This record gives sequence, structure tokens and C-alpha cells, in this order.
Amino acid sequence: MGDMQHQDPNEGVGDGLGEVFDGARYIVRARRVADLSQRELADEIGVSRATVGRLESGAARVDTGTLSVILAKAGLRLAVLDREGREISPVPLDVLRDHADRRFPGHLDARPPQDAPSDRVHPRRGAPEPLGWYQQRPSRARRRVRNGTPVDHPTVSGLREARQAAYWEGVARAEARRAANPEPECSCFDDCFERACLVECPCQCEPDHRASLRSVRPGADA
Repeated sequence: MGDMQHQDPNEGVGDGLGEVFDGARYIVRARRVADLSQRELADEIGVSRATVGRLESGAARVDTGTLSVILAKAGLRLAVLDREGREISPVPLDVLRDHADRRFPGHLDARPPQDAPSDRVHPRRGAPEPLGWYQQRPSRARRRVRNGTPVDHPTVSGLREARQAAYWEGVARAEARRAANPEPECSCFDDCFERACLVECPCQCEPDHRASLRSVRPGADA
């Protein structure tokens, strides 16, 4: 028998951008990595051996869901990369929605309700407050040139976390102010708590203003 030719297992796999993605050959790759026959793979994913054969031969098109399941059997997964090889995540599901529960179109730069753009169109009188904003194309293009393209639309969970973070930051600032400037210890007399501080009370945190009110409104009841 002749010598067996050795080939780099990664040769021809993912060589560059723009090439046609050959899902069928990745099924073969998964079977090689996982050491599974067509029948064994078919049993693993709950299809017939003939189905696996059609997928590998290209007679049947493999969808991304099925391919993801097959790759997972070999500890592999699908990924989308940019030109620099960085992995790109999908757009989140819980992005902002309008009052009709529709997601904002993906090409727009959606913004949270409190971040209204300068060229916003105000809602009609009596209409509910907007749940989000987006810029028209000219201003959107200028903003992208200045700040780049936003990665994603704001998400409901992200806005909720931002509100919670802002709340706790406010609490921390208030506690820091109280620590730096502690309130004086109350030295009021017991009788002060009936209505207001007595005249001789050294604290005078709740002074009695009734005398000044009577001077402004003569004849007022005591």
C-alpha cells in the first residue's frame, strides 16, 4: 500500500471572508472531531442516517439550528467574525419597543426615552410619551461620523440596570455627604416635641413661627 498522505485538518476551513459557507463539510468536520459515524450522529440528534447523508452531500440544505446542534456534539459552535477576526454577537432580543410592541428597525440608532434627539418630532397632543427615539438619516450620519456606529439598540434590561446603578450611586453620594457633614445631635427639651422648639431650647431645629404669623395677620387665632 502506498504511503497515506497527511493533510492539515484546518486546511480550507474558514480561509477568508466572502467565501461561500459550506455547512455540509462542517458536518463532516464535527463527525471527525467527535469520532461519530453517520448512524451514530443520526441517533445523537434524532434523525435518520439517510438525512445525515443528504446533509453531508449537499442534497439537503442544513439550517443553522441543525448545524449548531451537530457542532455541539463535537464541542464546536458557530460564530460570526468581522474582518479583524473579532466575534460579533447577535442583536439582543429585549431591545426597546414602541407603543405597538414593535422593535425599532435594525438600521436605525434607537435611543432611550430620556435621550431625545434635537430633530425629534413631538408626539401629537394627548398621545402617550415615546418609549424611544431615533434620528433621521442626515443627523444619524453626522452622529456616526462623530461618535461611530452604536453597537446595539438600548435594551430594557440595560436601562433598568442603569436606573438601579444611578439610584445606588445617589445613595452612596448622600451617605458620603452625611459622613462629611454629620447632623448635630438633637438637644431639644421633651416639651419641644409637642409642637415646636421652646424659646429657651438651645437646638431651635423647629422654631415656633406662630408669633410672627400673628404679627402678619392681626386677629388670627392663637
